[in-house]
Amino acid sequence: MSRFIDAASTMHALSLAAMEEASRFGVRDADIDHLLLALTIDPDTGGQILRSMGAGLNAARAAVTAQHATQLDLVGIASDTDSTGRIVFHETSGYEWTERAIAVWKEASSGGRRGDSAAVLRALVDEPSGLIEAILRRLDIDPDALRSRLDDARRFGLSRRPTFTENTFSGTRAVFVPASLDDVWELLSSATRIPEWDHVVDEVDAPAAPTGPWEARTRTTARDGKPIPVKDPVRRQLVHLDRSEDRAFVTWRFTYPDSDNGVPRVVAFALEHAAGGMQLRVTLTWETVPRRRRVLRRVRRALLGPILRLLVYIQLTQIESGITRVFR
Repeated sequence: MSRFIDAASTMHALSLAAMEEASRFGVRDADIDHLLLALTIDPDTGGQILRSMGAGLNAARAAVTAQHATQLDLVGIASDTDSTGRIVFHETSGYEWTERAIAVWKEASSGGRRGDSAAVLRALVDEPSGLIEAILRRLDIDPDALRSRLDDARRFGLSRRPTFTENTFSGTRAVFVPASLDDVWELLSSATRIPEWDHVVDEVDAPAAPTGPWEARTRTTARDGKPIPVKDPVRRQLVHLDRSEDRAFVTWRFTYPDSDNGVPRVVAFALEHAAGGMQLRVTLTWETVPRRRRVLRRVRRALLGPILRLLVYIQLTQIESGITRVFR
């Protein structure tokens, strides 16, 4: 993946998670502490290093809340440590980055840094306000030790970037979920719970057969109330359970029975244990189009390959956001 695509895809994934965390505090300005919280569930190098040093999501949330309380106490303002609520980012709008968060993003992509999660974490640790260092110390993490771990990761090229299949609209991304195997499996293996993690599907009818197909409706209204333009032929979907191996693999296939041009979409999950939760391998594939359109498709791939790969990545991060939001 090119440096630009690497930085753009990382920013998209972390921005979703950080602004979701900001929405729990009832604020619309996503700041550096929200970005740190987003990194605790990052599946790439930055998140792996944080979790290995004891910075899981719940512990980091508690440290951020305690740090905010301390800062407010210094200016004589009583704080409410129970004021955080549920994630409402997907139901609201108007979120922006603070100036110092924007500066962190710029730093993570400068001076030879790739803009990946490890570079973002290093830029956060070096951020001059001292807020991130204070939060890390509350987590019993020595900022210098973290810097050393990040330098080693950069030196040896450790990374788990998403991979893409050549000549297809298909990509795979690692996803970290802060939940148990049973809870994650219950979410991903149930047809009726697909709308919880798939932003495209609005509702799935109650299953009538073990492997479907089940009828589903395409979402026409975003969670924040804004209309989503959807053509009539793709308003109805059929959901098929292509593969299911208890608590290990599950594959869902979505087709559009009313559309002659609707391209089937396949979402596959592989589950495995990880420190502090579960690691998923999520693969999104848009199946081959009819033969008469393959030539045009090859031309599009040649000209727009990097952009198409980024679009697939964005779709994968939307699935990731939907899954992790259930458990956050």
